[in-house]
Amino acid sequence: MAEITIEWDDAEETVVRMTFVGRFTWEEFFATQKQGSDWIEGKPHRCDIIVDLSRGSSTNAGPALTNAKKTLQNAPSNLGRFVVITSPLANIVLTALKRLDPALSARVLMASRLEQARELIAKERASAS
Repeated sequence: MAEITIEWDDAEETVVRMTFVGRFTWEEFFATQKQGSDWIEGKPHRCDIIVDLSRGSSTNAGPALTNAKKTLQNAPSNLGRFVVITSPLANIVLTALKRLDPALSARVLMASRLEQARELIAKERASAS
């Protein structure tokens, strides 16, 4: 059973953080992603997402690449960066996605820990302004 949390990572509500601990199903992942997308769509400004998979894993790794692609295709229009704190499987899937569909995966960044994810977002925002 997975422990899944979703919350704003900052007081300004510009970064949604999703944390997955334990074994989760793709249905749980998509429900959490939908909730985060709804939060972001309700904002008039750009928002970023941090997905922490470092302590989580899917119960079914089979469709991981397809599901990663679906997640990005369904992203809100005001989504900036999608930063994934990777697990070994997530790292493999995202590396493959970047090779297979560079345009779709261009907004995806990988990090090894939460502070690094925050730094990547801050750096990208600074260069965009």
